[in-house]
Amino acid sequence: MLRILVINEKDNVGVLLEKGKSGEYFNYKSEDIKLLEDIEFGHKVALKDFAREDIVYKYGEEIGYALEDIAKGQWIHNHNMGCRRGK
Repeated sequence: MLRILVINEKDNVGVLLEKGKSGEYFNYKSEDIKLLEDIEFGHKVALKDFAREDIVYKYGEEIGYALEDIAKGQWIHNHNMGCRRGK
């Protein structure tokens, strides 16, 4: 079972504490969630299904929004998450 870091109750992404392979599982709120792709250590994984434009929260802060639909267990990075900060 993979380990993730979730700091705040608002968080809807977790941070992998080790490299994860597609098909491996992590547990969040008593639910086993399967990784849908390989994800590197320190990268974000979706804890819920996101619709396009849904807000992404990490460490209790808004860090961006979904550029497309993102499935629970999918990698979240700059290829599928935008940011309004600094614009």
